[in-house]
Amino acid sequence: MKLLPSTLVAPLPRLLTISALSLATAAVAPASAWAQDAAAQPAPVVGQPPASPGGAPPTAPAADKAGAEQKAEDAPLMWRGTSFTWNQSVSTTTVGIGRDNIGTEDDVYTWDFFLSPNIYLLDLPKDKISAFAELGVGVEWTDSGSTTTQREPQFRDTQVGLGYNRTIYKSDDNEWSTGAAVRARYAIPTSKISLNQGRYGVVSLGGSLSQKFRLLGNAAAGLNNLSVIAGVTWSHLFARSYTPTNGGLERTRQAPSGQTLLSDQLSFRSMDIDRVIPSVTATLPLYKDLSLTTQFRLISRFRHDFEGNDCEVIVMGECQQADRLDDRSTYFTDSSFDVSLSQPIYDMFQINIGYNNETLTLGEDGKSRNIFYSPSAVFYLDLVVNIDTIYEKASGRSEIDLPPGPRQTLTVAESTTGMPSL
Repeated sequence: MKLLPSTLVAPLPRLLTISALSLATAAVAPASAWAQDAAAQPAPVVGQPPASPGGAPPTAPAADKAGAEQKAEDAPLMWRGTSFTWNQSVSTTTVGIGRDNIGTEDDVYTWDFFLSPNIYLLDLPKDKISAFAELGVGVEWTDSGSTTTQREPQFRDTQVGLGYNRTIYKSDDNEWSTGAAVRARYAIPTSKISLNQGRYGVVSLGGSLSQKFRLLGNAAAGLNNLSVIAGVTWSHLFARSYTPTNGGLERTRQAPSGQTLLSDQLSFRSMDIDRVIPSVTATLPLYKDLSLTTQFRLISRFRHDFEGNDCEVIVMGECQQADRLDDRSTYFTDSSFDVSLSQPIYDMFQINIGYNNETLTLGEDGKSRNIFYSPSAVFYLDLVVNIDTIYEKASGRSEIDLPPGPRQTLTVAESTTGMPSL
């Protein structure tokens, strides 16, 4: 097969699991900026000796040293927002809900483990820049169609990125706020599937605007406020070719001339070269720390339009170019709906229980699928460990005020705002 230059193409497993949804992550979302504004300010140093008469500086170096140490202890952690997530997901058909699967839709039950480090490079009251990553490994407990051994652990694609958050407006009572965020990420092909398809990686760039509306106010036990985030993400795939290829594979194929040749091509269909994903996310505190989050996304998928060549087939000893449909399609869409409940436990842990349906907009029968259900739908459970909060409590550092409701940590859902591996 003729390989295309990597500069022209671009590369990542379809995530069968989607966790509690919110684009306002501690690493990349404006809601995090709201949450950390108060925390970003170091606590005032107390216990300093008063100035001596005449305005001369105090002569108490020991007290100054103690005050500096106290200030360092009160400052927020540079790596706050770092978390570890254990995600479990099961397809609805596996538990007997919905119709039978068709096509490539399988009954699945999977575990995924994700470590999501986050470091603040700039930590001002209104402006924050963070570097973040996501490293994951997963295992399917049902009969997998992509592994060669039973319950084989597989690495997920590793993601690294930078995020900038800006608080545009925030009221004194913190009941109204407006924010913006920009994030850039690169997905490294560390998964077995991506490596076996000749992918080099996926670069993505996204932006979002967020608004918090006051409902019953902070004094109420529930329905305090409504947070809405609207965003869009563009991603581009880099790969050896427009179609999946495996350099270690040598399949025997027949050339137009009738001769046999060895090919590393896995499919005759183009991979998704570009994706544009608009999304809307809404979060509502229901009662105390219990929160409801829902998200809608439209995944626009753009594939390469093969131009062909002058000798695609030989007829009566002469090269011919095959005819092409004038209305051939290179644009497809998937729809995604997610709803979840989140409950923090002493700020150190968080439980997310949710339902996600991500599927082709058109079904096999050519009709539009229900955005709320398809055989691809899954139930999921996330157990999130907030590593930074556990460290703060264990080390005895001064506590940082946290907003009511769940911690907005980087979750599995964030991976899908770029370009999934499948």
